[in-house]
Amino acid sequence: MGDITANFNRSEFACKCGCGKDDIKDELAIKVQKVRDLIDRPISINSGIRCVAHNAANNSKTTSSHIDGWAADLGYTGSKERHSLLAAIMQVFDRVGIAKTFIHVDVDANKTAGVVWLYS
Repeated sequence: MGDITANFNRSEFACKCGCGKDDIKDELAIKVQKVRDLIDRPISINSGIRCVAHNAANNSKTTSSHIDGWAADLGYTGSKERHSLLAAIMQVFDRVGIAKTFIHVDVDANKTAGVVWLYS
């Protein structure tokens, strides 16, 4: 059982550098839970909220939605898992980025909605 949704704990969304930053937005966690409910299997949170230093260490933009807790990168392995995860994500999120090992989702109202991008 999770402490912020049925299946997710705040610690799963916490900054991976160990700084303790864990103030992920509830709206994001609720939507990730909806994706989890649709695919009916666990989801790995590769990256949730990031402190500024950890964001920079990941070579991410200073405008990253991760910094303020609006974004998460959902991990997957293989094309079949990517397909099922992406199909569920597209029912829930309208800002999606696809990378080789994760799919970025965010609920940042200050950024353009209805977009999907690829990471090189």
